Amino acid sequence: MGHFEFNWLPRVTEVIVTKHTRNMYTSNKKSDDFSGPASVRKVAEVRFQGDSKQILRGFPDSVKSDLGYALYRLELGQTPPDRKPVQAVGSGVYELREGDARAWYRVLYIRREKVIQVLHCFEKRSNAIERKDIETAKTRLKRLLEAEREEKKNAKQTLRKR
Repeated sequence: MGHFEFNWLPRVTEVIVTKHTRNMYTSNKKSDDFSGPASVRKVAEVRFQGDSKQILRGFPDSVKSDLGYALYRLELGQTPPDRKPVQAVGSGVYELREGDARAWYRVLYIRREKVIQVLHCFEKRSNAIERKDIETAKTRLKRLLEAEREEKKNAKQTLRKR
């Protein structure tokens, strides 16, 4: 787990939509203000569960850039234009979608308070999400929720001791 670095996110001067996708995650300089880090106020941070960060880094550059920008919008409290709920994993879980000529790429995430938890990243070649990918995301979500419950329980016990 750790904060997601966007230093590889290229600056783009206009919306780019390839022939392989209709998603518009890419930066639009005319409407986005990226004058500097001081002008940007993030309301959430991105944390990665398991090997999801390494998998995302292995995606093709254009896909990585578009999905990275979608995660950045989430950090700013915005809603990406092409997110879709994934009820099969759990309530509040969404997927970011991007594709190229070879495959479709997915990022499954859930927002928990001020943190965007990336549960799983994967590529697929069909419309349906494979059972193994759903199970991976479910397992990571379950561990995350258990850790949150334990943290709240410990915080309550600490307050009672005072």
